[in-house]
Amino acid sequence: MNNCTPKTSIDDYIDKSELNSRLYQILLYLQDSTANGRHKLKRQPLEIFNQAYAICEELQSAKHPEELTQPLWEKIRQLFLSYETSVIFSCVYAILFFTSKDNPNMRYFLNRIKQKIDSVYLQEFEPLLKEELTYMTALPVNFEQLKTEADKISDLDKRELFYTDYLTRHKQSKSKGNILQQISDEIELIKRTKELSNTEKPETAAAEKDNTDVASIKVRSVMILELLKKMQLGTAHNDLSKICKLIAFLTGNSYNSIYNELQKGIYFSKFHSKQIDEANKILAELNALISIDKDKQY
Repeated sequence: MNNCTPKTSIDDYIDKSELNSRLYQILLYLQDSTANGRHKLKRQPLEIFNQAYAICEELQSAKHPEELTQPLWEKIRQLFLSYETSVIFSCVYAILFFTSKDNPNMRYFLNRIKQKIDSVYLQEFEPLLKEELTYMTALPVNFEQLKTEADKISDLDKRELFYTDYLTRHKQSKSKGNILQQISDEIELIKRTKELSNTEKPETAAAEKDNTDVASIKVRSVMILELLKKMQLGTAHNDLSKICKLIAFLTGNSYNSIYNELQKGIYFSKFHSKQIDEANKILAELNALISIDKDKQY
């Protein structure tokens, strides 16, 4: 429950988040109101948010969050007063109500925790649950947080799909209630997923059988790189992205995959030995005065 890094400013939560802005309004109201015999909330909203989101992070990473209901309640109860515990878990309930769609077991947790929360506090959050909020599933607080996750994906096609999925879910959240629009958005995501998966062309059966008539994309890319270098059109004279466009055009392979491969650096394995030997033989017959070194990183 302490894995979630606490925020230092309430703005880190409420900026660009309709859900958190509404929760903040409720917490401010609870600080000012004693209606229905409630205690005034003395804790600061930032502390409530930090605690609630730490709980949410633990629950969202659990396969069976319903099993954590009692242990989490008891742990928070040791740190906070009874009514404060109800306020914290009211926030948890609202956050997960809107953001937790992937784990079907989460509804069991929500049912269980709802029975434990003091109703005089939960009732202040219930009108929020009936609103149409523009809040995407698991949407990060800011773009930097999202980009940090995206940058962990080395394959650019998969990284693009990561962003595409977020955009689609956001559009669907705006279209809540418009089933036809949500279906249309989902179809577009499926189409994009298929397009990206098809661009990553596998090695041909001939190449997999060590048939040197068809070189792998790595060997072809390096051969083109060496030819361009000989023509003084290589990376010393041109941007890598432009070179990758040429390689993609000549080979028919995905630009993103080629760019990602060259950015990381191309290494050869034993699989490529026969292809490299054949490539060097062809280059020698052309008197190209260049060759490919199978032990070199390109």
